[in-house]
Formats: sequence, C-alpha cells, structure tokens
Amino acid sequence: MRLAAIFLSILLVGGLLGVAATPSHAAAPDQAASLTAQGETGIVAVIKAERLNVRRAPRVKGASLGLLLRESSVPLIGRNRLATWLEAVTPFGIGWIDARWVSTNASILNLPITDDQVLPFATVTTSALVYVRRGPAVEYAIVDRLRIGDEVDVIGLHSKNTHVQIVTPRGREGWVVLEAVRVEGNLLELPFSDLTTTPLAKINTFRLRVRQLPSEAAPVLGTARLGISYDIVGVSPDGLWLEITGNFGRGWVLRGFVIVIGNLGQFGLDH
Repeated sequence: MRLAAIFLSILLVGGLLGVAATPSHAAAPDQAASLTAQGETGIVAVIKAERLNVRRAPRVKGASLGLLLRESSVPLIGRNRLATWLEAVTPFGIGWIDARWVSTNASILNLPITDDQVLPFATVTTSALVYVRRGPAVEYAIVDRLRIGDEVDVIGLHSKNTHVQIVTPRGREGWVVLEAVRVEGNLLELPFSDLTTTPLAKINTFRLRVRQLPSEAAPVLGTARLGISYDIVGVSPDGLWLEITGNFGRGWVLRGFVIVIGNLGQFGLDH
C-alpha cells in the first residue's frame, strides 16, 4: 500500500505540476492544491521559502535533487527523529526538505520516523584539492572536484576498502580515495560497486593494433597507444582478447599487452 501510494503521488505531482525533474531547474508553483496527491500520511507541506532545496539526505550539505518554489505543495511521508527534516514526494523523486521553511496541514510529529534508511555521508578532511573520478583509480577521468569541508553522500564501497563511491553536491557520481574523507553512517547495506564499474585497459606497449574481431587475422580498425586507458566493454570467451572503445569505435586488443584496471568479474573473469 505504501509503495502504491508513493508511486501514485509521484505520477500526480510530476504530471499535474508539469515539472521536469532535473536538479538544475526549479519546480513550478502548485496551481491546483486541491489536486495535489497526498502521501499515505495525508500530511502536505506548503513551501514558504522563495526556493527550497529537495535534498538527497536530511542535511544542509546533502546533495540537491532540485528546487521547489514558494507556495508549491508536496505530500509528506516521514521525518527525522528531531522533526527538523521532512521526507517528501516531489517532482524530483523522494527527498528531504527543511522543516523550518514549510507549513503543514497537520502536526509533523504525526509523521513516521524514516531517516533510518538515509545514506551515509563523507566529509572531506584533507586540505588539498580532492579529485572525484569516474572510477576508483587515477586512470579514470576526473568528473568533479571537492575541497576541505565539502560533504557528499556515499552510495557505494570498494571491495578492497581503498575508495568510496559518492554523489557530489553538484549531483555527479564518482569515486574518491578513502584517506581523503571521514565517513559517517551505516555502511552495512552499501554494495561493493567497484565490482560493476566499467574496467579500463591501460595500453602497455608502444602501439597496439585494434582489430574488428578477436583474431589476429581480423581487419585493423586503428591503434591504441602506450599509457592511454580505454573502457573495456567485453571479453572474448577464451579470455585472451578485450573489447575496448575509443576514437576507432569498438574493437578488440590482445589482453597480454594491456594492464587491466578494475574488475573483469562482470564478464565472467576474475581479473
């Protein structure tokens, strides 16, 4: 019943408000409050701030999912233990809003406490610039940057306890080294997401021919160069060839001439 009510709320709120659920846009004001779907609790919050962040977790520095405008209304489904944050069904999905900036049609103390499933978070503790990378190794591209004091949501762990997968304040997913952050919260239910992160093939020879098929007799598509890392998207049944992507498109290289960064378990191989 709870899941059905939440799903119906998302459909009605998103559809009736006509809002694109993207973090970079504000939600439109509610023009028909009587048609706004209420959550299972029947308690609705009306936004009193000019713009109010919907956050991934009940913290001021939690990643923002989007913005609600003044007088828009959202159904509430829970709260944290101190009743300072409210869990709501919004056009951006289920998220948390600051209780100081809303009015409600009933006491928020009647809401169930739902913050026990909130994601753990990490705070940057180093003074240097911290790079957020697409994968858990320096060979992966940088997707964002963090500075000391920045707080990020933790969504995954590294199986060897070297990195954590995070969502940055700008909503970008990536990896940071564990030694650069202080992690707080319950990590027990987080996945070892490095096991499913796209692995890389770092070329270990001056020039490596990329072939159309996993065979030395297959046509050459291009050349992979020494020290460059390419996404691995496939492995041949015998494990001797890796399918990679690059400016040549998709092609195959001999595994013996590359260093594998990451895990090949998703392709049925240990490494």
